[in-house]
Amino acid sequence: MKLVTFSRHGSRHAGVLEGDQVVSLTEAGLADSVLQIVEGGAAALQRVRAGHAAAPRYSLEEIKLEAPIRPGKVLCSGINYKGHALENPNAKMPTEPFFFAKLPSSVTGHDAPVEKSSRTEQMDYEVEFSAVIGRRLYRAKESEVMEAIFGYTLLNDISARDVQFKDNQITLGKNLAGFAPIGPCILTADAMSKPDNVRLQTRLNGRTLQDGNTSDWLFSLPLLISFLSNFMPLEPGDIVTTGTPAGVGIFQKPPIFMQAGDVVEIEADGIGVLRTPIVAG
Repeated sequence: MKLVTFSRHGSRHAGVLEGDQVVSLTEAGLADSVLQIVEGGAAALQRVRAGHAAAPRYSLEEIKLEAPIRPGKVLCSGINYKGHALENPNAKMPTEPFFFAKLPSSVTGHDAPVEKSSRTEQMDYEVEFSAVIGRRLYRAKESEVMEAIFGYTLLNDISARDVQFKDNQITLGKNLAGFAPIGPCILTADAMSKPDNVRLQTRLNGRTLQDGNTSDWLFSLPLLISFLSNFMPLEPGDIVTTGTPAGVGIFQKPPIFMQAGDVVEIEADGIGVLRTPIVAG
């Protein structure tokens, strides 16, 4: 099942994406938000499955998709693909997972314009396969992780490289306005049989620049999340990304950076396409 958040006539709805239609769970009285479903776990999902067929439906042309969830925390794994580590001349193969944060204020949704700020001339893309936490995890064992994942989504880890690499300003370089597009949906975990074998792509103006697979991970998803949970509690609705495959803009020859007027699309098998137009700041 693909869960979405959408707006229509100024109202925000939790919904289910089915082909080129969305079902309004909110109008059917089944859920006020996707987070409510995540927090409700299996019982909430069962209620949605049982009742959504009779809920009001709209075409995608009638609604606007939003970020499917507003996470309390977005923790991003850095250098977690062998290919990405190898393409980076300054990278060292990590011996344990490395994380940085995307702030909730940077989150935006599908097809939402993102400004090319005057603060950067090196605006880069990164497709990131991401897990949505379904229940509280703290000091979790690897064997406990998979059953605590609610579902999966995509995050475009947009980065201002000239900010990020100047004096190691990773927080600033990763958190300009709109630098965390998420979506287009959350695919529930039961619909993703092999998260460790998912094709990921990035297209800039139709040109494929990243084409990788989660099978190239350095650290598995259970290891990533278990490691992270041993430093901080993870709550329902938090998002943990799993790094990006080779092909980011800064390591193209010559480098490729996004400009106003560009359109970037990231895609994952099963989840779909997350589209982001770049506009002038």
